[in-house]
Amino acid sequence: MPIYEYLCSRCNLIFQFFVRSSGAPAPSCPKCGSGGLERVMSAFSTSRSSSTPFSGGSEPDLSGLDESDPRAMARTIRNMALEMGEDLGPELDEAISRLEAGEDPEQVERDMEDAGLGDDEDEEGNGAALPPAAGPRRDPGFYDA
Repeated sequence: MPIYEYLCSRCNLIFQFFVRSSGAPAPSCPKCGSGGLERVMSAFSTSRSSSTPFSGGSEPDLSGLDESDPRAMARTIRNMALEMGEDLGPELDEAISRLEAGEDPEQVERDMEDAGLGDDEDEEGNGAALPPAAGPRRDPGFYDA
């Protein structure tokens, strides 16, 4: 039985559904009840050769990283993101570009916090705050379509 992913634009959540028939209509949102969810492309992974530095779930060796060199830090972050197929998003990409240019990492971090990014808590102290234009989150459940 295939699993399809659907986005509820009202909740900004992606849900996974067991679909019994390929001709079935789009399910309703399990959270808000909104109809007409949009089917989205599911995330997938690929196999890489053992010579790829970060493949196979192994953690990268950071023992030689010079933490006082912002260029080295930025290069390592960018390489890790590329190897894992992660999109850093425009804000983090800008911060890494600034580090690559040799800017002070503490100043870059302060600027990100001033812009509302990288905060550990929201105004009420309720954990990590999402940036205003955050992409959809994934619901951990599986639902019948």
